[in-house]
Amino acid sequence: MGAISKARSQAADAGKFVADWLEHRAGIVTMMEHFLYEPVPKRGAWIYTLGSATLFLITLQFLTGILLLFYYVPSTDHAWNSIYYIMNEAYFGTLIRGIHYWSANFLLAVIGLHMAQVFFSGGYKAPRELNWVVGVVLLLLVVIIAFTGYALRWDQDGVWATVVGMKIGSYSPFVGAYTIQFLMGGDTIGPATVSRFFAIHVWLLPAALAPFIGIHLYLLRRHGVFGDEMEYRERLAKLQERQRLEEYEQYEDDGEPYVGRRDRADRD
Repeated sequence: MGAISKARSQAADAGKFVADWLEHRAGIVTMMEHFLYEPVPKRGAWIYTLGSATLFLITLQFLTGILLLFYYVPSTDHAWNSIYYIMNEAYFGTLIRGIHYWSANFLLAVIGLHMAQVFFSGGYKAPRELNWVVGVVLLLLVVIIAFTGYALRWDQDGVWATVVGMKIGSYSPFVGAYTIQFLMGGDTIGPATVSRFFAIHVWLLPAALAPFIGIHLYLLRRHGVFGDEMEYRERLAKLQERQRLEEYEQYEDDGEPYVGRRDRADRD
């Protein structure tokens, strides 16, 4: 037991030394504390974790997607075979693809719940309306990423889901038909479709998603969460200050403190 306690103490001291060293030279600890600290109301506090859960799931998508790129082949001849190899031959392939697949499904559900929570709590109102717009853009990007990723499986479900989605999108006014033809790379889906969906899913949309996430987090830290503890505290402080000014004005007018008059009225 003595050796274990000593090892724990040494590990704690080493961790504290590293944290102090980084804080003194780069201020990392202070930045992380400012980034992670988000006061929320005591009642219904777990509802306010949906945004953090969304960010966590998006991070999982990035990490597992990068690992899948080592084996996935974006072509009509090898796309399904490469996924079969990942699921049956690659080390931890089943686990990594399973995390990627299920976290994508959970992401769509969680981001929808997060948008509903922000809407019903009034988080879209001034001065947070710009952050609401950024959140809507993020929602659309996530939906498009999910749609393009579904086609990369290149099995019966992926192919026909892509056909249905393309058919629906072609009815969009003005640019629908031209956009769908560009995405398909012709009049029907084929090798060009897989190549373009792969580029959009892996490069274009993640590159657009990352800066919007940064803007979203910046605006969140700037304005806070609607109804959070700090906002209530500021409102309460202003109310108390206004009440003190009113009491002082009444004291100047009547020559008697407001509290003393109230106590005397209670006794009478």
